[in-house]
Amino acid sequence: MVRAGVIGTGRLGREHARIYASLEEVGSLCLYDRESERAAEVAALHGARTCDSIASLLSSCDAVSICTPATDHHDAALAAFDAGVHVLVEKPIASTAAEARDMVARAGARSRILQVGHIERFNGAFEAARSLLRKPRFIEVHRLATFTPRGIDVSVVQDLMIHDIDLVLTVLRGARLREVRASGAGVLTSAPDIVNARLEFAGGCVANITASRISREPLRKIRFFEESLYVSVDLREKRVEAFEKVGRGASLDAAADVSALIRPIVVEVDGTEPLRKEIATFVAAVNGEASIGVSGAEGLAALEVAEQVLAGVSQTGK
Repeated sequence: MVRAGVIGTGRLGREHARIYASLEEVGSLCLYDRESERAAEVAALHGARTCDSIASLLSSCDAVSICTPATDHHDAALAAFDAGVHVLVEKPIASTAAEARDMVARAGARSRILQVGHIERFNGAFEAARSLLRKPRFIEVHRLATFTPRGIDVSVVQDLMIHDIDLVLTVLRGARLREVRASGAGVLTSAPDIVNARLEFAGGCVANITASRISREPLRKIRFFEESLYVSVDLREKRVEAFEKVGRGASLDAAADVSALIRPIVVEVDGTEPLRKEIATFVAAVNGEASIGVSGAEGLAALEVAEQVLAGVSQTGK
């Protein structure tokens, strides 16, 4: 039985607490928040107990979720590793790639698990789409959100776009990033609130990613184009549409019936709550029963690309 803990019981932290409390593999749950009343409220809902400090919580846990602002991830994670505790840290892994590298190194030195909360990896729609893809040539992504004060300690790139950077890197299986072009603007905050990035990879694939946190309607869609295959993923609705060309040798001429050359692919999507799968994978990894869902190294890789995107935005703004 895993003794679990949650540091930070805001919007995300309370969801982590809910899921830990429901898992049979979790024997106890401890919560800490700077606002003790908030932690007490969440604890009362799930039969957990509260701690008056991070150190006190870590002394009672085997594994912990860090759900604080990104600026606090580094210090909280290092304290956990030094206490011998495994870590699931919400994305982004840290405020800077330098901090993230330190976290990855400390986890390795202490032989502790570091999993990063890139939750879209566990979205059933992405999982289903990924199984269809072979060699994408073009990827088009739109992630639009309405404005909320949550997450404004970082730019929209680190807050939202980093989800899709991680998905692109996952699909392309470590292809070398050759060029980054980006532009954006800070409309409501001092950091970029809307950004478009063009990522070109050595294998020839281009990913065009747009992220906004100032849109009127939410949208989370990603489309993949490759030879004889098109896959459209609605991450918000957990829906996949896919079409393939019938017969690779088939030709298209002026008299051809296009519909006869294309057929839909039936795609089944796992509707399990992504956060539940993410946390269950983490607990299983702690118990030695599964591999890490999203490793610290993968979280670092996504953050490094995010920093390149931000550098591109800064350059175009000069």
